[in-house]
Amino acid sequence: MVIDAVSQSSGAERTVTVEAAGAGVVLAIREREAELARVEVPADELMTVLTDRPEGLQVVVGSEKRVLEVEVRRNEVLLAAGTADAAVGLDDLMDALAAALPSD
Repeated sequence: MVIDAVSQSSGAERTVTVEAAGAGVVLAIREREAELARVEVPADELMTVLTDRPEGLQVVVGSEKRVLEVEVRRNEVLLAAGTADAAVGLDDLMDALAAALPSD
């Protein structure tokens, strides 16, 4: 699922793609046609951050030791992977995760 986003550092329009992966979900941050970052993270760890909403920046370590930084601010989620960042709506991201993950 593709979510509209905006860079918090540059103000550029971006998209975040959320897809199922073997060990969780893959999030890809794109600007126009260029993929800026891709990280596979455990879905349960990401969902815990989004539902518990701990204060401040949270780090979710994914495959190949890649890191996704996540910060929930009210109804907005700031995501960063490497030098790429994107802000998305919390509800949009939760819907994308629900669509990507198999239902039990």
